[in-house]
Amino acid sequence: MKRILALQFAFDWMIYDVHMVDYDPIKEIETFWNRYALNTISANILVLLSAYVDDGVERRQLLKDEEMQSFATALYRVLIAYCIVNHRNVDITKAQLSSEENELVENEQELSKKVADFFSRLSI
Repeated sequence: MKRILALQFAFDWMIYDVHMVDYDPIKEIETFWNRYALNTISANILVLLSAYVDDGVERRQLLKDEEMQSFATALYRVLIAYCIVNHRNVDITKAQLSSEENELVENEQELSKKVADFFSRLSI
């Protein structure tokens, strides 16, 4: 029970970080995207979802609990940052992602466009 309360406190505290003078939502976004590749994010979310859907039974534990907690925390922080960017009308084009991450995102978009175009042609 203490572990759950500690986790809840840590998640609640992230909301209050936005009131700190030096809080920079763009920095939070850059940190997240430069730390986690798109395919890693997808895999981690699938692990989190499978834990929920499978109710913990026969869960494929790809990462340690600490790593999943770290990912969930980072994901929550970036969602808060995007919310603040939207709320404060911050210019998100200031975000600087690594060239490697930009290339991965670009490749992922090209591949997903090809798949979407293929299924669009099938549905006509």
